[in-house]
Amino acid sequence: MNNLIYQYYLPYKQNETKPKWVDIGVQSAKDYANTIGVEYMFHDKPWMNSSINVFESLRLIFDESFDQYDNILLLDVDMIVNTTENIFDIPVADVGMVHEHGVSNRAPVPGAAFDYTFWNNYFHHPFRGIVSYAQRYLSPSFVWKKHTKDPFVLYNGGLQLWSKGGRIKARNLFPRGLHDSFRMETNKGETPYLNMMFIHHRFDVTELDNDWNRLNFQWEKDGRLGKITHFNDISKDKMYTHGK
Repeated sequence: MNNLIYQYYLPYKQNETKPKWVDIGVQSAKDYANTIGVEYMFHDKPWMNSSINVFESLRLIFDESFDQYDNILLLDVDMIVNTTENIFDIPVADVGMVHEHGVSNRAPVPGAAFDYTFWNNYFHHPFRGIVSYAQRYLSPSFVWKKHTKDPFVLYNGGLQLWSKGGRIKARNLFPRGLHDSFRMETNKGETPYLNMMFIHHRFDVTELDNDWNRLNFQWEKDGRLGKITHFNDISKDKMYTHGK
């Protein structure tokens, strides 16, 4: 199998200096690729030319040069790999991702309480809600999917394990500019966008174990860093002391 680990970094603001923590995440992914014997690729130039940098991850779908690879693991650069276990040994259908277990009642952060009002607006605000957007542009009967252990499913976009068939399926079904329309109207990024499109188009998402993408609010609560630690909060300072 011809597999690839892919990362990118684009600044949120034009001419913003690349922070040093990016190099930590890149080196970790490079080391992991070398350990499991797969190719590694990093890009820092825009290809999607989207309204926000996180949609650069969609390049794996729309850039046909990636069709040479069977499976591709996308890792955000604010992640550190703690395992030598080969994630490509896990069979995935269209795509493999980790559900944000416990996100519906996670601890509050400055500017967000994650209570009923927050989530109701997140999904159902008449202008910025994801479900409201989907019902306007995808299907009037669109309904968000529930999770077996949480009120709703939310696969985190920081780790995406794509099969070749899943990427081509997405290329055929995802309109090229819809993500920018989604951003403009909802002010949200790639995680809710991908989830919305997966639900609407009935993608076969393989749910990976939570240890493959442990989010800040999870590992800060119980100390379990998992196979891959994701420093997805605004501050990345703990990446500098990870493992020390």
